[in-house]
Amino acid sequence: MELKQRVVTLLKEMIAIDSETNTEKEVDMEKYLQHVLTSLGDPVKVSLIRVANDAQGRSVVCGFIPGKKKDTVIFINHHDVVGAESYGLFRDDAFSPDRLLSDLIEFETDETIVSELKSGEWIVGRGACDMKGGLAAQLAVFEAYAKHPGNASLLFVSLPDEESYSAGMRAAIPVLKEFRETYGLQYKILINSEPNPKKGNTICAYTGSVGKLLPVVLVQGKLAHVGQYQQGINPVGVLSRMIADTEGDMTLADRVGDAVTPPPAWMFARDRKTHYDVSLPERAAGCVNFMTYTKTPEDVMYILMDCARKAVNESLLHSRQGLSMDVLSSAELLKRAETYPGFDVFYENVKNNSFIRLQNGETTYVQETIGLIEAILDFTGMHDPMVIITFAPPYYPAADSLSLHDEQFKQILDTIHGIIDVSFEHYFNGVSDCSYCCPDPNLDESLVEANLPLWGKAYGMDFGAMEDMHIPFLLLGPWGKDLHERTERVNIESVSETLPKVLQSILAHVSDMAQ
Repeated sequence: MELKQRVVTLLKEMIAIDSETNTEKEVDMEKYLQHVLTSLGDPVKVSLIRVANDAQGRSVVCGFIPGKKKDTVIFINHHDVVGAESYGLFRDDAFSPDRLLSDLIEFETDETIVSELKSGEWIVGRGACDMKGGLAAQLAVFEAYAKHPGNASLLFVSLPDEESYSAGMRAAIPVLKEFRETYGLQYKILINSEPNPKKGNTICAYTGSVGKLLPVVLVQGKLAHVGQYQQGINPVGVLSRMIADTEGDMTLADRVGDAVTPPPAWMFARDRKTHYDVSLPERAAGCVNFMTYTKTPEDVMYILMDCARKAVNESLLHSRQGLSMDVLSSAELLKRAETYPGFDVFYENVKNNSFIRLQNGETTYVQETIGLIEAILDFTGMHDPMVIITFAPPYYPAADSLSLHDEQFKQILDTIHGIIDVSFEHYFNGVSDCSYCCPDPNLDESLVEANLPLWGKAYGMDFGAMEDMHIPFLLLGPWGKDLHERTERVNIESVSETLPKVLQSILAHVSDMAQ
């Protein structure tokens, strides 16, 4: 079977497997990939690496083809997809590309989309573009390379959970380090074949990936009857002022050259009351999304601490004289709490209970982070008004391949430029697993660890392995449209001809240059 048809066949087979993210369904895709890789026989080495402490029992799937030399190309992808709720009445056909195509042609109201679908140039279905299309192209090229290996080694890595918390990639980092050390590999480039947008006829690929922090703010006010408002401090007012000062504020966006991150966006905010009464709430909490290029966790913490102090000062103008309110990081709060007898044992139990609830799918990282801060306050009896700023998972460092100043990487970009009409943009703003490939070498992870209460069993990553490898990467995949929507589709020529050609050219270049 020619390569083009093989890509299409693999893609339709994989779309047919429901692998919705953060569910046990992802395991079905892992079994499929393991079967395909194992069927290749020698020289392919196949590994299935379980994600530690994973309630769904998911694994990272690896296939390795040793080359004549140690220079290595990594193909990386994710096999999970977002849910199929957007398909509505077509939910049952979301994983059947041919039936769904007929459904959409008959019932879709957007005539432009219908015209495109009738052209025969697209494959539809959940995950067709994000990212089973890129996965199919990588797998087909991997199969072809297994028949005739060159000088370059090729490592295929398929990940679960990219659409949720990147548990797969965080598990893969030490695996990549182990492969490198076991076989003496030199990682020359990692290709993540996520779908790419187009500007006119030009494909936009990315040499960097945006960072992401999810700060959590818990405000503890002073309880009072609403009829005696000035005797208390309303935490909702403090939190609201912080939200008003930061939400959508482009001055807080990060910039590198022409690249700009999205501004801060508050993802959750509410009081912590369980029922209504005529008292001011004692506590309120929220979380805000920060995207970063060069801003560090320290920078984001400083921004929010400063914002909190301003909000406190404004709120105290409406309360009686003599009231005050501290602004603390969670690390500072923990330092205070550690002086209380029995706290260490108590806190370890609380964190373990959080882990169990997360394992059982009963809660979220944000809710458990808030709960841990409240548990500290309740155990210690710290009832003074205060604002506590902390971090919840997930955490993505900003990553920039160009910062490595790797000449061979630049040569590979030139090679790609000679094959397709492509522009290499600096940062991908959609968050990707590539964040863990080459973070800023000056990154100080200590502030994140100290101020992320769930760090450890419930959430973590191997910073040491990340810093040790620093793999240059490229986000380069097929062209498609309407990701996560019911009309999600991938262009057949792009996924089955253009992308495989580029992947093979990269392999050829690394093989030719291999030492």
